[in-house]
Formats: sequence, structure tokens, C-alpha cells
Amino acid sequence: MNIASAIWLNLMMGLLLANLPFSTLFRPARWRSASLDFLCWLACYACWMALGAGLEAATAKATPKDWELWAVTVALFGVLSFPGIVWKYLLKK
Repeated sequence: MNIASAIWLNLMMGLLLANLPFSTLFRPARWRSASLDFLCWLACYACWMALGAGLEAATAKATPKDWELWAVTVALFGVLSFPGIVWKYLLKK
């Protein structure tokens, strides 16, 4: 796998994982609290970072991860989850 395809795979998996806690497929009960959605969101973020670390190890030499990486990836994951948040909390059916 080359670096370009690993980047696209990581971004697409980030988009999928960011919206997974807010989808109806992932909801075990009819109603869940926002705090449980946030905990699921954090678990999906951890999975995304593990996937990214695995892809980085497979395609290139691993680099040290400082606080800037964590701040940027949390912000990116929050932006990627915007469609799921809008769908679940802002669009009432």
C-alpha cells in the first residue's frame, strides 16, 4: 500500500468512525443520552488513532507524537462527526 492510498483510507475510516456513534445502526436502545454518545465517540476516536498508527507503521517510519497531533486530530474528528450530530440532534423527524 502506498502512502496516498493509506491517507485516503485513513480519512474515509475517520469519516465513518466519527459518524458511527450517531447512526441508528449503532444504537442498541431506542434512546441514549448524549454522554453515552460522547463516550462512544471517544472510543471511535481511539480506534481511528490505532488504525492511523498501524497504517503509519506499514507505510513509513513512525514519528513521535506530540500534543499538537492530538489537538489537530481531535478537532478533525469533531469536524468529521458534524453530519452525524446534525442528523441525530438537529433534524427532528
